[in-house]
Amino acid sequence: MRKIGDKLTITFGLLIFSAIFVCGWYLYGQTKRHLDKELGQRLVDIAQAIAIHVNGEIVKQLNPGNETGLTYQNLVSQLNRIKQKTAIGRIYIFDRNHCSLVDTETSIPIRTEYLKLKFDRLELEEAWEKKGVSSVLFLGEDGNYYKSGYAPILVKDEVVAVIGVDASAAFLQTLKKFRRNVITFGLICIFISVAIGFVMSKTITTPIHKLVAAVEKISRGDLNTEIKVHSDDEIGFLGRTMEQMRMSIIKRDEQMKLMLANVAHEIRNPLGGIELFADILAEELGQENNQIHTGTSDHPAKAHLEKITKEVRKLNQIITEFLDFAGSKEPQRSKVYLQELVQSAYFMLALEFEEAKINFKSIVDPLVKIHVDPEQFKRVFVNLFKNSLQAIQDNKITNGKVIVQSREKESNLEIVVKDNGPGIPSENITKLFEPFFTTKEKGAGLGLAIVHKIITDHKGNIKIQNLEDRSTGVIIEIQQ
Repeated sequence: MRKIGDKLTITFGLLIFSAIFVCGWYLYGQTKRHLDKELGQRLVDIAQAIAIHVNGEIVKQLNPGNETGLTYQNLVSQLNRIKQKTAIGRIYIFDRNHCSLVDTETSIPIRTEYLKLKFDRLELEEAWEKKGVSSVLFLGEDGNYYKSGYAPILVKDEVVAVIGVDASAAFLQTLKKFRRNVITFGLICIFISVAIGFVMSKTITTPIHKLVAAVEKISRGDLNTEIKVHSDDEIGFLGRTMEQMRMSIIKRDEQMKLMLANVAHEIRNPLGGIELFADILAEELGQENNQIHTGTSDHPAKAHLEKITKEVRKLNQIITEFLDFAGSKEPQRSKVYLQELVQSAYFMLALEFEEAKINFKSIVDPLVKIHVDPEQFKRVFVNLFKNSLQAIQDNKITNGKVIVQSREKESNLEIVVKDNGPGIPSENITKLFEPFFTTKEKGAGLGLAIVHKIITDHKGNIKIQNLEDRSTGVIIEIQQ
């Protein structure tokens, strides 16, 4: 789960930022368009008001050199007074060729061409059609944005000139601050929303992580950890339900183990009697045979009695496996040498290895120690070695090999038991640790289930896989 909490936090923050950014940007755009339109209309109104008071007959007769004349000076003075009263940046009058006739900028002589008017050609066409019009925003030489308003100057209903008024778009500075504030506010909201999302996600994901961990433990057969989720919401209800399920499994497991132990006990008693009487009968047959046929072979029925005894012992072994599997004895841990456990388990099966002519090899560091229950872990190796022996013998493999090796893996120890048997079908690998699953004609299918239980009780992991060299490997990972 990158986790669900992290995803919730990031998603929540991005949604908040996106909402604020989109809303702020939309508001910024709408405000800018509205103020732009309002400024343009204001400039047009001012230009039209000025145009009414300007004498068009005088304006159209102005020529270069009239700048020092009284008429020109009076026009400039009149425009400057209007400029001061209306807070306009500049007022100018020009002809169809975009050439200056009057300008409040005294440095601009008559008949000077206004190059910037070429960019307002479309708007000016409307002005020459007797309409008031405004330009788009443009960047002035001082680095500020300006806007122009245009109105026609009429003489006998004929447009003789156009008056232009420029004003600074000061509202843009305010809007820029507003835009910066929107971005800043959005970033602050991201930080706050991430913090809130983190806290909220923790209240959700922490209990979920606990539930997931509990489910993983239950799936591994660990039923000893209590499930605690302190909340009154749906997650709390789920936690309490899972805890009830855990207790139900434990109760059912205890009942099954008790029943299994009782059944095994009831079966073992008569088996003990059968074995005892079979041995007595075999002795009596042997004595009778010696008395009647001295020097001859044993009585033929004795071979049948030996088979009975052998089968009884197999049944006793199966019952022992049942009892071991049903037992709930906690591991009595101590620090022991791994090499000693491996050799002790091999010693119990050494005769079988020799008879089957199977080579056993231990590649284990003699100084490596593990913190385990020695008897239980010896049982692990005995069961694994038996499985390897049976796999090699049943498939009549020559030059059989069983190898044990270990290596440190971070803070854990990895132990591998592998053989050169025929391998395991992939569809069976996931079932091997299930109780009573077996591919053999004989056996209860509890050997690997017992091994899995012991490893799980030691908080370790175990898996079986077909290795690259076509051998079958049992890999145990456990804390040292």
